Amino acid sequence: MPTTATVYTAAQLQTLGVTPYNMCVLKGFPTNLAKTATTFPFGIWFASPKTLYVADEGDGTATYSSGANTYTEAAAQTTAGLQKWVFNDATGSWTLAYTLQAGLDLGVPYTVENYPTGTNSVTGLPWSPATDGLRNITGRVNRDGTATIWAITSTVSGSGDQGADPNKLVKITDKIAAATLPAGERFITVRTARFGEVLRGISFTPGTDFDYDQRADERDACARDQGKSDCHDAD
Repeated sequence: MPTTATVYTAAQLQTLGVTPYNMCVLKGFPTNLAKTATTFPFGIWFASPKTLYVADEGDGTATYSSGANTYTEAAAQTTAGLQKWVFNDATGSWTLAYTLQAGLDLGVPYTVENYPTGTNSVTGLPWSPATDGLRNITGRVNRDGTATIWAITSTVSGSGDQGADPNKLVKITDKIAAATLPAGERFITVRTARFGEVLRGISFTPGTDFDYDQRADERDACARDQGKSDCHDAD
């Protein structure tokens, strides 16, 4: 870990450019150069000092199969989505526990109202975008030991400008203490960008009542589980 602040020196600037020479990569994380990368981290969020969620945006490759109506490379990715990293006290390093992907429908084209349809004659690929991974994220630690993470999706399509298509705001709730992928955890879509719109991030406004939001979520879950709407707060 760096022990001093970055100090400007003309010699380093001339030889290293804007390279962040006074930084570190968390122990356990990939250190290979971008040109040989197999993971594509974008946003991060710490649920605790030993639990880190990393958004992987995918590789941006728009390989498409008309027979399967799928962007096949996007669909085959195993690390795109929301990665969960946990700190191992014994080794003093971070370990990838699992990657949350269910509900993202990686590589599956979706339609956007008023957006072009059919095939782009220039690229020979469909105009319809598909989710390739996740970019900016933020989260909330809940009272029951879970964390809810909101994320902005990245896209691939035949538009020729990967990541510029109408994308989505999604969320998922994960058990913070889980070391293996819990069954049943899925992303749900909160909002889909409209034609001419791209979502870039999410933040909480000052004064957000997290307890109120969580109680509302718990009431909704109760109603779904019990098939009725007369659920009340436990507190």
